[in-house]
Amino acid sequence: MSLLRKLVHYLLLPVIILVLAGCASNPVTEQVIPQETAPEPTSIAGLLASARTLPSPAAEVALVTAIELMLQNGQSEQVPAAIARINRAETLPSRLQYRIALIQADIALRQNQPQIALDWLTGDLINTEVIDPLLQTQLIRLQANALLANNQAREAAETFMALPTSVNTSNLPDLHDNIWASLQRLNQSELNDMASNSDSYSSRGWLELAIVISAEQHSIKAQLDAILRWQRVWASHPAVVSLPSLLVELQLIWDQRPKHIVLLLPLQEQYGNAIQEGFFSAYYQALNVSREVPRITIIDSSNQVNVNPLYDSAVARGADLIIGPVDKELVNQLQQRPELPVPTLALNYVDDTQYTPANLYQFGLAPEDEIIQAASMAWQAGHRNAAILTPLGSEDQRLRAIFAEEWQRLGGKLVSTATFSGDSDYSDVIKQLMAIDSSEARASLLMELLPRSNVEFTPRRRNDIDFIFLIANPLQGRQLKPTLAFHFAGDIPVYAMPSIYDGLSNQSENSDLNGIIFTDAPWVLDEIDPLRVEIANNLRLSQGPLQRLRAMGVDSFRMYPRLQQLATGELNTLQGTTGSLSMSNQRIQRVLQAARFVDGMAIVIE
Repeated sequence: MSLLRKLVHYLLLPVIILVLAGCASNPVTEQVIPQETAPEPTSIAGLLASARTLPSPAAEVALVTAIELMLQNGQSEQVPAAIARINRAETLPSRLQYRIALIQADIALRQNQPQIALDWLTGDLINTEVIDPLLQTQLIRLQANALLANNQAREAAETFMALPTSVNTSNLPDLHDNIWASLQRLNQSELNDMASNSDSYSSRGWLELAIVISAEQHSIKAQLDAILRWQRVWASHPAVVSLPSLLVELQLIWDQRPKHIVLLLPLQEQYGNAIQEGFFSAYYQALNVSREVPRITIIDSSNQVNVNPLYDSAVARGADLIIGPVDKELVNQLQQRPELPVPTLALNYVDDTQYTPANLYQFGLAPEDEIIQAASMAWQAGHRNAAILTPLGSEDQRLRAIFAEEWQRLGGKLVSTATFSGDSDYSDVIKQLMAIDSSEARASLLMELLPRSNVEFTPRRRNDIDFIFLIANPLQGRQLKPTLAFHFAGDIPVYAMPSIYDGLSNQSENSDLNGIIFTDAPWVLDEIDPLRVEIANNLRLSQGPLQRLRAMGVDSFRMYPRLQQLATGELNTLQGTTGSLSMSNQRIQRVLQAARFVDGMAIVIE
């Protein structure tokens, strides 16, 4: 029996019982109206036509059934007109109100409005007395999907994991994929916290699987081995026989990984060597897990002005993947080639973002990502009026313009700007930024007009600045921050780019940076990362810029088997050493960690 026929049978049952009762006894004087009646037609057109002639609530039943079929068949363009025909839903029978709320939530989700969907699912039309298992299951599924779309991954995972006991086994693959999509959004700390508070075998099993996969995210081979171990321990778990599709595909991804990588790096340059150091550090770490590592060929791109001979040579050597070049002009030349026969991970970004050829992926330490995140952090902290303090150089002015554009796009205002040069006294620059020079000028004018003995002057700064966006290196920052305090601006929050931190634990010198909020690569902020510790013990000491380039080399190796996953969205994010990595339009984007200087130490903050 089809779902619709079951529904019709369920709704007409009270009418049949009433008719039979009437045949067996004297007629009753009080008319009994069934809660819901459903029309005979099963086509959308037939249901819509019937709704015009049926009385209420049968007409609304026909409309609701038609709308459910429209959504099921992907005919959403007809839905608004049909919904408009439903009036005073709150006066309809409880079960019908329930179905209308589910429809409205479904529509809101399709329109990417998850909060509105959640409002419908918890509103007055959802009657808790309706105990239909099918409707309740649909409610829970919609709630979970809305929570996930609303970036409430933990709540979504908990909701999805509550469903297995109430669904048919034929729906398990889809349900398991939904559970996994939710768990993928959680970090290691959140997964551990959920696992410690779980009292369900099914939920705890899911969380343990997510924890081991997250812990081994840098090695597909290690993840495959972890899945086998998990399946042995959790032999009765439903996911053992129906793994999420992304985990099933891991074996295929591993089998199809590049076997030969060609590196195009400027080895005569310090930055090229730093990338190579990070790349091979990750390579040897992977070698400790499995002997199945790719063959590596290196081509020196130093002082090259034409990328084509280098690229053609890499292809001729049988590369399955090319990583590099780093120089922006060479990357721009790659974009102009008629085709790229081999997947290529360029270590910089092209200037023209309108066209990206197939097989060209781009990954770099773009300051644009850092600026956008700094602006977002300040906005989320409630700041609205910004002042900008930057060096006078052309590149710094370009970055200042990017921040200004992003800040105004968010809805903020720029109320003051100032530039500085060199590492000399910054007092005049701060006075200009805080409009203290204007206060002093007014005082000077008054002193010329009035007897000096009658004038007491206290400099005042402008009070409409919520925060300062600073571009500076550590040496400049260590002078600028105390100068701000000297000129009555020590209480104004300061947000900075990674350049403010040299990556070295120098508590006494960095105490002058106290209070500054900045973003940086996890590699720089996490001094106990095992691979970073190993590199520090075996290679020369390096400051922030070279540390970030080493991290870039680490991530370029760890991404090599996952480029297709990132490109297709099968893998939303990869926790890298340069940040949380994702891909959009074949460009790797980074979300860095936030930190604040406290007692001369860079402390990670949420």
